[in-house]
Amino acid sequence: MVTQFSRRAILAHIGAAGVSAALPVRAIAQNAYAELEGRPWFFLTDDEARYLAAVTDIFIPEDEFPSASQAGVVDFIDLQLAGPYGRGAGLYMEGPFREGEPTQGYQAEHVPAALIRRGIAETDQADGGLKLVDRDAEGRRAFVGSLSQSEDVFQSAFYEELLKLANWGYFADPIYGGNKDYAGWEMVGFPGAHAYYTSFVDDHNRPFDMPPKGIAHVPGQGPAQFLRTNGREG
Repeated sequence: MVTQFSRRAILAHIGAAGVSAALPVRAIAQNAYAELEGRPWFFLTDDEARYLAAVTDIFIPEDEFPSASQAGVVDFIDLQLAGPYGRGAGLYMEGPFREGEPTQGYQAEHVPAALIRRGIAETDQADGGLKLVDRDAEGRRAFVGSLSQSEDVFQSAFYEELLKLANWGYFADPIYGGNKDYAGWEMVGFPGAHAYYTSFVDDHNRPFDMPPKGIAHVPGQGPAQFLRTNGREG
């Protein structure tokens, strides 16, 4: 059994959303706005952001490392959906649409931005009960667990997209808006994008104790600044 990884590392790897702990309700709205302060949402509405914070904090709850929303995963998702990825750039989106194999990649008939927006609208209060962010921890776990086991084709695609984006946001380079303070990389011991390792080439069987480093994460660079300068993608 692997013991050097935290509970979150294992959950993030296997996607075991239904068994993880959730943050208190009061934390959701606070953390939904994540950690890129002083900017508006580029794609999400406030309610959509709160929904995503609630779901992603079940995927990746707070333990010795920050939760998904605390690490900026909602910001990451917002930027992805507002940009080329969200509008399906590079995807063939004409019919016919047929059930594909897992090895064939994205098969949904909606571009990712439309898939997430419609999925949130259709699943929140779908059972006629409380909105997701108004449910207690057990209620939110039950909601995500049910969504993960849904046999509905659209809901299944929606869940898989949410899980994928949450993992991307937690472990991607911080220049894309998530992985604040290298939380994901610190968790798994990934050193990041250090440019030179020549001084360490001969250091065998010794720990590499330099802190993680991202891709030139300089204020004013990255997707957020691009969108401010060029406008939102449709």
